[in-house]
Parts: sequence; C-alpha cells; structure tokens
Amino acid sequence: MSAHTDMTAALTALTDRLRELNDLVTANHFMVEAMANQQDQLKQMSVTETRTFLRRQAREKFHPETGDAPNPAALAVLEEVLSPNQQSAEIIAFPKERQRRIGT
Repeated sequence: MSAHTDMTAALTALTDRLRELNDLVTANHFMVEAMANQQDQLKQMSVTETRTFLRRQAREKFHPETGDAPNPAALAVLEEVLSPNQQSAEIIAFPKERQRRIGT
C-alpha cells in the first residue's frame, strides 16, 4: 500500500508541475505573440505604457470570469512580469515559489 501511496503522490506532484509549466508556456506564448503582432505599436510606447497595454490585453484574454480564454494562473504570471516593479519582461522565469517547490 505504501508504494501505491508514494506513486500517487509522485504523479500528483508531476501533474502539478506540468500544469505550472503549461501556465508559463501560455504566458510566454502570449508575450511572443503580442510582441510579434504589435511590434510597431509597442516600439512607439514607453516601457510603462507597454507594460500597462500588455497587462490590459492579458486581463482581457485570461481573466477567470470575463476573459476570452480564462486562465488565472497564466494571468498571475503575466501580472507579475508586467508589473511596474519588474526590471524586464523579456523572459518569464519560474516564479520563486514555484522554483522552490520544483527543487524539493
């Protein structure tokens, strides 16, 4: 019974990590697509304007209740990387909380 419990726990942990990775891939895809499709418009904006613009688009797409493709986890990643306090939004790294869990 213990081996079954261990296997179930391992599969649950793997499933959680795969969901987290999928959320990061979704967020990165959003950023790549936005930058590719709106390159000229984004180049004319300041950093602050660009972040605000992309956050608004992310909310329109991923908001859990009103989004076109609801995904609160991907939205949370985008809100974090597009926040005014971030140094760069070029690469979306694993958030610290998730990174710590993956290392255990």
